[in-house]
Amino acid sequence: MLAVLRPTIIAATLIAASGSALAADYSCEGLVPAGQKMICSGFEPNWAVELICNGAMSANFIDAFSGSGVQTTPGTVTFSSQDPWTFETSHPVRGTIAATPGGCTDESDAVRDFTFTPTAASGLSPPFHSFCCRIP
Repeated sequence: MLAVLRPTIIAATLIAASGSALAADYSCEGLVPAGQKMICSGFEPNWAVELICNGAMSANFIDAFSGSGVQTTPGTVTFSSQDPWTFETSHPVRGTIAATPGGCTDESDAVRDFTFTPTAASGLSPPFHSFCCRIP
């Protein structure tokens, strides 16, 4: 009897393992890995948008240009396209993120793989400049 069940047990184990591998590859909007975040930091003035993948995507607006301290405001985000990723947050921050492998150098001269081009940002007026995004 055990000899008959052994192939079934092996097959079930392989199916369960492959399901776990696929779940580990899941990401929000095909952009941010599950359980991680992407930070797109601007400078002059200093601000950032943080995209967080915890089952669904959410967003924080990080404000370091007004007031005496850094303020983080949680919010929502919706995407209207992928690669490049066009999005809008509830803050409102709007823009696109493009995959630019090794093509974005941030203010600290670190090379990043994603470039964010904002079209609107809370409390800021155009012109807006592109800057890098990273997954810490």
